[in-house]
Amino acid sequence: MDAMTDAQPRPLLIYDGRIGDLYRLFLLNLLLNIVTFGWFRFWAITRYRVYLWSRMRFMDTRFEYTGLGYELFVGFLMALGILFGLAVGTGLLSVLFALISPGLIAIPIVAVYVLLFILFGAAHFSAQRYRLSRTQWRGIRGGMQGSAFAYGAWSLLYLILVPLSLYQLVPLMTIRLTERRINASRFGDLAFNFKGRARSVYLPYLLTLIGTMLLFGAVAAVVYNMESLHLGPIFRDEVSGTRADVMIRRALPTIIVGVLVLSFGAGLIGCWYMAVMARHIFGNTTFAGLRFSSAVTARSLLWLIFSNGLISLFTLGLGYPVVLHRSMLFLARTVRLSGYLAPEAIHQSTLPKPRTGEGMLQALDSGGGVL
Repeated sequence: MDAMTDAQPRPLLIYDGRIGDLYRLFLLNLLLNIVTFGWFRFWAITRYRVYLWSRMRFMDTRFEYTGLGYELFVGFLMALGILFGLAVGTGLLSVLFALISPGLIAIPIVAVYVLLFILFGAAHFSAQRYRLSRTQWRGIRGGMQGSAFAYGAWSLLYLILVPLSLYQLVPLMTIRLTERRINASRFGDLAFNFKGRARSVYLPYLLTLIGTMLLFGAVAAVVYNMESLHLGPIFRDEVSGTRADVMIRRALPTIIVGVLVLSFGAGLIGCWYMAVMARHIFGNTTFAGLRFSSAVTARSLLWLIFSNGLISLFTLGLGYPVVLHRSMLFLARTVRLSGYLAPEAIHQSTLPKPRTGEGMLQALDSGGGVL
């Protein structure tokens, strides 16, 4: 197939990986991580990506991941050096400011926290840039334009504004940051384009927020009424110390059930909003004549998260290949596209490739995982 011409949405990707292959990778990576005290994880992540990318097909052509483990390792060491330098510099500046006036000692500490929040946002932008630059299809690679630091600054600004708006700006933050990442993304010499509207997802967000608050109130009221004999005196400050501890222990089974019900209910409500947001983002993204869409639903997303969590929990992490395999199948099954794409219209990217990968994300967010 030389061109994508289907006007109806169809699966974007075909994934044909095997759990057996992933388990062989997993066991070897686990052994080498144990032998190297965890330092092999950079190469382990790369080995997973090489396999997973090669098992994904678009228009009958497989993707290729060209990243190297040492690129992640070097990036991580550089990030550690930057963070260590910031810590030392903050300490020295705090001492100098304290000599001038004890009240000034907080200035460098606040400044470094602001910088860390910016670096955290920038790390996610840089990680996406690295992964795109190491992703090839028909010999064409991806890339990103723009400043990671500027993206981090915008992330910090939204993090400040969201609490001030009583969290009403959460949809706007999600849409605008997603817009910056997608519109900065390129594959070959062609650009992705995203035009989302926060007001389109605001009502689902508001209903999610209200629903979660009402659910919390309802569960709390039921738990309190069921255990009022034990919890009532504690809330009225009629008992304390050892007697209060005994009453809490007696009410603990009901409290645990309440927490589980709240977690499941809030997860269901949250997955509904996440599915709405995913459909909005994919549905408003285009690339070279192709229009993306998503078939994700709240039920399917909740089942994926819930079942993967149970697999990880009851296998003590040994079910990771199954979790990874199921996640890739879910991605391939739910992401769709329609339109027309002539592969010969895509030319090689001229954007510079980052020399190292995901170092700051590895240091600040455990690397963000394989995907």
